[in-house]
Amino acid sequence: MFVLAPWLHLTIEARNQERDEAQAALRDAVVLLKSGRLNDAELLVRRALALAPANTDAHNLLGVVLDQRGNVVEAEKEYRTALRFDPDSISARANLGVLLARTKRTDEAIETLESVLKASPDHPQATINLGMLYCSRNDFQRGAILLARANELQPHTFDILEHLGIALYNLKRLDEAANALKAASSLSPNAAEPLYFQGLIASAGGEDEAAAALLEKALTLRPEYPEAYFMLGELMQKHARFKPAKDFYEHALQQDPSRSVYYARLGGACIALGDFEQALDVFRRAAGRFPEDADMHYFVALAARGASDYGLAEAALRKALSLRPNHADALAMLGAITSDRGDAAAAESLLRRALALNERHFNANRDLGLLLVRTRRYDEALPILQRAASLKDTDADVHYQLFLAFARLKRNQEAERELATYKRLLDEQKSKSK
Repeated sequence: MFVLAPWLHLTIEARNQERDEAQAALRDAVVLLKSGRLNDAELLVRRALALAPANTDAHNLLGVVLDQRGNVVEAEKEYRTALRFDPDSISARANLGVLLARTKRTDEAIETLESVLKASPDHPQATINLGMLYCSRNDFQRGAILLARANELQPHTFDILEHLGIALYNLKRLDEAANALKAASSLSPNAAEPLYFQGLIASAGGEDEAAAALLEKALTLRPEYPEAYFMLGELMQKHARFKPAKDFYEHALQQDPSRSVYYARLGGACIALGDFEQALDVFRRAAGRFPEDADMHYFVALAARGASDYGLAEAALRKALSLRPNHADALAMLGAITSDRGDAAAAESLLRRALALNERHFNANRDLGLLLVRTRRYDEALPILQRAASLKDTDADVHYQLFLAFARLKRNQEAERELATYKRLLDEQKSKSK
């Protein structure tokens, strides 16, 4: 049996006392930290580290203090130091994973939090954060599974229910999503996000009035909410209410000019209202902001043509085609403009290129059929005009061109039928305009 020397015994006692003092300081620091007294908590943690420099809990807790101060660099160092002293520290590993997620190091954060769940499958912090990380990468399937588990571990928690609802919405599990989001709203009635997604769900179910009410309520809670303004614009446009749609799209664009779809929808609403000049202004701004987006240049051409500025329209179409040579809409419109200018051969080539890309392109079928009738190629014109009529049976001009083609081919009965259809459609248009 070994007997310790007196000096060695005294040293062990001193070390035990220092360890106990360090642990007491850490317990007090936790209390101070929970009450928000970061300065006092940090002093105690650093005192504990002076007494026990290799104390894993002290390094982890100092990391938490620094993290809450926003000093993520030093916080990360402390978490990693804690793990160096104790690689099995679940708390330090979970805290590090959250910090990595917050600093956009998603792959490393996922790997770290997955290792936490492997060691502690019901760790609530890791479960919810890992679920949110998967959702941020659009992996809603895995995200929803984890968030549903987090909801079991910590029921009636707003953040969990909100993110679970959004994940379920993206998975098109709309009833489940609505339930989660309604529960989130009951916990935080002044939160706009759950109301916005409930509005999307109502819209997807065809409940447009309820959707509009939810979106408007979201806007009262968060006036700076471009997505909500945009969706209200979509609802108005769906019901051909172009003036309020235009107003909502304008709000969305003012609040977030980085979204090309906002320009497209606003310009489209202006065209629907017959205001081609304003549409042209919107689309020119869009083309300036997104110069490599062929669609924006096509939209400039669309508005310019409506404003009778054919030179600008042609220039914009050629720009669109330089960016995307197989842009069927641009080819069709350039073909129509070229046809109007009398260059039948060039126009036909452009229109046939458009149809090779999309044989169901209504404008290309209509305009090529018109060109072929004008150049007296009636047999060629017939199947193209008939396809145009099958795509849009309410276009009076298509039926008039069919009348001309049938008449020139001496197919009188069919010609009379197309002429009658043409007259009927004209009468309907006149009655609607009264």
